Amino acid sequence: MDKKILKDKLKKFKLLYVFNARVKSFQLKYGLRSLTHRYNKRVRDEAVCYDEQSIVALFQKRHHQLQPKFAPKIPGELKIFWVGASKAQDESGFLQALNRLGQVKNFYNRDGGYGPLREIKGLNWIQVREVNDNTLIELVTSAYRQEGIDILIGQMWSHLYSEDVLLKVRALGIAVINIAMDDRLPSLWAYKNGQRMGAVGLGSGVDITLTTSPETCNWYATEKMLALFWPLASDDKLFAEDSDIDKDIDILFIGNRYGIRERLVEYLLDHGVFVTCYGEGWPNGYVNAEQNFGFSKRAKIILGVGAIAHCSDVYTLKLRDFDALMTGALYITQRNPDLLRLFKEGEHLECYTSFSELLAKINYYLKHPEKCSEIGRKGNILAKTEHSWDYRLTTTFLQLGLLSEPSPCAERV
Repeated sequence: MDKKILKDKLKKFKLLYVFNARVKSFQLKYGLRSLTHRYNKRVRDEAVCYDEQSIVALFQKRHHQLQPKFAPKIPGELKIFWVGASKAQDESGFLQALNRLGQVKNFYNRDGGYGPLREIKGLNWIQVREVNDNTLIELVTSAYRQEGIDILIGQMWSHLYSEDVLLKVRALGIAVINIAMDDRLPSLWAYKNGQRMGAVGLGSGVDITLTTSPETCNWYATEKMLALFWPLASDDKLFAEDSDIDKDIDILFIGNRYGIRERLVEYLLDHGVFVTCYGEGWPNGYVNAEQNFGFSKRAKIILGVGAIAHCSDVYTLKLRDFDALMTGALYITQRNPDLLRLFKEGEHLECYTSFSELLAKINYYLKHPEKCSEIGRKGNILAKTEHSWDYRLTTTFLQLGLLSEPSPCAERV
């Protein structure tokens, strides 16, 4: 039976769905605890200590070995091959900023679609991966011979691309940078059919991994891989507040309907607070990137859920964290320590742990619109200053020695 059909059937049987969700939550939390314990022991035993400067220096050494004659380029001249995973996600600001820094070639799969093929009828996952591998090396080789490529950067996992194909890319003299956004999922550190999954499974095919989970930088080090803590960002133009648009949505949530999200929205509704929701599973349905920009600019308060999957207390940084702050709306999300390394609670955004705490804060800020606007404005200023995609990509490429000077679009506000 198709997984989506099964999920829909489970949701019709509320108790069974809740039980299934709790089992999944327990499995994820137990798996993450075991994974953390195992890697923390390895980190201690090997005396690994995260040192950003040393990691950057090692990347620069590797890059020099691949391209001895490479000289840092001015913004706009860097030749980039991008391997994306989600067109809607990537076109919400990331790709626009990447194209301002260089000449970008996108990966398209065998069937002409954006990103990798995930399933092919009659083929197992290893055979599907081989199809992606063949397409990738063919496109990279062609682009390299025609125009040259300075770097390949992507959001890649080893069940979709192999370490071997990235080693072939590196053999052309092209450095490989990978972005890992889901490193707290135990499944992405596991083995399948004897092969390592996740970003870590790409091994020596990657020169450096940019991870949104800071503790995993040391985990990668125990696997002899370089990794930097790399928060996400947003586009300060696409999500920018528009004075011509009325703030006619009190509370907005954009995201698929699953896990605690549904229970949270139902709880608020039961207590007299209506949340306008968009995304798969909600009555309003899916929204594309353009609609996302438009609805976000109309919100007074944007609701965030930082938890992973069906958990309520295992968090990760999400693109929505930065998109929401770019709009000038008050952003209220779960109390994620990673996010609070970048923004201050009560000054740039608001946080909650329990449903009741969220309810109290929403009611307070709806009754005090001037305070709501003040925090939204301060969060917006910091987001535009330090967390735009232009700023994030430019500072990273400068740090890695790929660019020679800052881009004007990345100057601080």
